[in-house]
Amino acid sequence: MMNLLLVLRVALANPDPPPVWTIPASTVAAVRAVAERPVGERMEAATRSFLGLPYQNEVTGEGSGADADAPARYDRFDCMSLVEEALGMALAGDPLGAPGVRDAFRYAGDVGYPTRNHFMEAQWIPHAIASGLLEDITARVGPARTLRHEVSLGMWNNWRGRRRFSLLDSELPVGAWSVRYLDLGAAAAAVPLIPAGAVVITLRVPRAWSPVITTHVSLVVPSEPQPKMRHATRMGKQLVRDDRLDWYMTHLRDYVNWPALGVMVLLPREQGPTRAALLPSPV
Repeated sequence: MMNLLLVLRVALANPDPPPVWTIPASTVAAVRAVAERPVGERMEAATRSFLGLPYQNEVTGEGSGADADAPARYDRFDCMSLVEEALGMALAGDPLGAPGVRDAFRYAGDVGYPTRNHFMEAQWIPHAIASGLLEDITARVGPARTLRHEVSLGMWNNWRGRRRFSLLDSELPVGAWSVRYLDLGAAAAAVPLIPAGAVVITLRVPRAWSPVITTHVSLVVPSEPQPKMRHATRMGKQLVRDDRLDWYMTHLRDYVNWPALGVMVLLPREQGPTRAALLPSPV
């Protein structure tokens, strides 16, 4: 209900919302054209028109309050907003239903800054798995290891990035969490087994003073003859681009200042008939 009221307030204040806030018509048409195809093809169609758009960090918010950025925009992306939009459009019965799915990933409850899943390992990933939105397939594509990390309030408050979050101490996730991951060698060997539509999460070697280890998230899109990843990235010209998945897995070995630990691989779970919103209501 809160999300609906927010949409209504924005609509009344802006009867003609800026085009960057609405899903491009060409994107809607592209996703509808592959509505009966596998999820990887739907995610590729959902993001195809975004290739070449600029990268901008922390580009979305709630439209008001602590983060007044628009809930979505379609002229620029960071890695997380690109993935959430792709998942929203691919898993909704119709791409115009993407905001509801996106919010199911982004929030643990009503839409609001304190309930947003800000932190990948402690919030976004376990929430998406527990909600049945994603499945952890890391151990199915390679020999997975388990990383356990314990985070205290002191760690949060000593972390330099803490100032970027307008959260009370009581709203920060503390305690122990664990993730399954492929080390760099196993990740490179697993490339042929990672399916289109997978969400690949890049993990860094844990630091005693840092509560976070996830630094990037990307999509695997169908491509021949080599699998490709689509992502909004700071690399190079800082834009949405495709890279060969095998190249990226090798590239991770080049990280020096903060070495890469490996990757986690998640797969979207179908939420029901993909064309449900397009079918006429029974009479």
